[in-house]
Amino acid sequence: MFTTLLRKPDNAIGATEKSDIRFEENAYGECPVKYDYVVGTNSAKVIVYPSGSPVKYLKLRFRGDFSSVTGVMGDKFERSGVLMPLEWRLILAENRMPWFFYVKNNDYTACYGVKTGADCFAYWFLDPQGITLFLNLTCDSRGTDLKEPLLACEVVELFGEKGEDTYFVASKFASIMCDKPILPKTPVFGVNNWYWAYGNISKDIVLSEANYLKELVDGVKNKPCLVIDDGWQYNRPDMPCGVGGPWEANKLFTDMGELADKITEKGINAGLWFRPLLTTEKTGTGTVLKEEFTPGFGGYILDPSHPEVIEKVYNDAKKIRDWGYSIIKHDFTSIDATGNWNHAFSETPMVQPDRKFFDNTKTTATILKNLYKTIQQGVGDADVIGCNVYGHLSAGIHSMQRVGGDTSGKAFEITRSQGINSMMRLPTNNKFYLIDPDCAAFTKKVDFETNLNFLEMCALTDCTTIASVTPGILSDEQIKRVNKVFKIADKGGNGYVIKNFDKTNCPDCIISVDKTKEKSYNWYKYYDGVRSVYSWDEPID
Repeated sequence: MFTTLLRKPDNAIGATEKSDIRFEENAYGECPVKYDYVVGTNSAKVIVYPSGSPVKYLKLRFRGDFSSVTGVMGDKFERSGVLMPLEWRLILAENRMPWFFYVKNNDYTACYGVKTGADCFAYWFLDPQGITLFLNLTCDSRGTDLKEPLLACEVVELFGEKGEDTYFVASKFASIMCDKPILPKTPVFGVNNWYWAYGNISKDIVLSEANYLKELVDGVKNKPCLVIDDGWQYNRPDMPCGVGGPWEANKLFTDMGELADKITEKGINAGLWFRPLLTTEKTGTGTVLKEEFTPGFGGYILDPSHPEVIEKVYNDAKKIRDWGYSIIKHDFTSIDATGNWNHAFSETPMVQPDRKFFDNTKTTATILKNLYKTIQQGVGDADVIGCNVYGHLSAGIHSMQRVGGDTSGKAFEITRSQGINSMMRLPTNNKFYLIDPDCAAFTKKVDFETNLNFLEMCALTDCTTIASVTPGILSDEQIKRVNKVFKIADKGGNGYVIKNFDKTNCPDCIISVDKTKEKSYNWYKYYDGVRSVYSWDEPID
């Protein structure tokens, strides 16, 4: 029915720095990349060796008959969203499918992928005549000058039984891909102030938000969280949102440690956002990857391969933890390292030519994985949310992952196409990490009922259940309804899954594991269809 990948490839094509840009045209020539494909009982390891010239790509071909396939869905390198939605489709031979993919053949489901924590960027192609695995082994835009053998990735597969539900096959496969996930010790629910304040925050506003949160979570057993997003850092409010360090409080906050204490005293877990690779501080020679990042921002993008940068990131992360924040959200590392603002939705994780890493003996994937480990080591036992982070590389390091593009307090259509679409990654929830579909935003611009439904879906499926709630905006009845949803999240173990997973890209029906309870949602009622003329920048009022 489906071909196995636990066998030697039928063909291999590779490229080093000496190869022509059209290296794939020499499909049956000698592969210049030295490698082994070591087949074991349950997986196959791809080991790449120093090859006389820095290595760039390795392409492995497995022939087989897929002409009767009825559906295919692949993952994304980073976040999903409007430009790169998670979706089922028929075979499209040129469609890159990062990390792993599911394939349907009427009553059968097969899953193919690489284990999390790879040291390359891996993606797949499926055509009627077989499967191709493409490994991007580059260091920035150059080849990697390997000094020792590299375990680039480990290939795994799973074939479902006849008639077995595709969602449950995908969920079992997630456990195969990630051996040792790191997970939060308690359910994660509460508020994040980005989607109502958009960075226009102060100490007093945050404390007001904390008091409002206490009303919203009255009667819960576990501590809720309040994540302070972009807007607290030294360079704000004088510079635009997204600006980096130094990671000290601005004039509207004064003392971040004192603020963490005040939030914690209210029985709330304090959380804080930061952007580790951007700063306006002067740094050591050779540590800057790129100057003058974006007009209006200024500052320096730091090189994540440089030892001094790694030390700085560790110290910054540790400082935030020492202030008393138990949830740390780090952001933008994929964009900062690659130089491509559209990279969050890109199918090709190529680094822009204006970025050259200090250490060219490690692949870009290895460099970023080491960065994630450094942040986690810096914050110790705190939970980390990776945002603009490669989830397949952070699994087993961080306990949470933003899996979709930004939701919105301005247009629900953005929330639907990015936050709800990202729920297609639900089979990986609590198997890779706790997935974060982002916030349900309660503002004057978005419909209360629709956002409450999104928040409820997050709670019932045991994802992060985070709201952005404009303080004072909810009626007493609405507060009671939000409180009810937070109590569902607080309970945990609700275990709802997506019904008809293989027939949707915007889940609108979830069902309990025992199939006794079902919830359906209408995401199209508010705009009576799909709204197409909107802007992320439109005002809230």
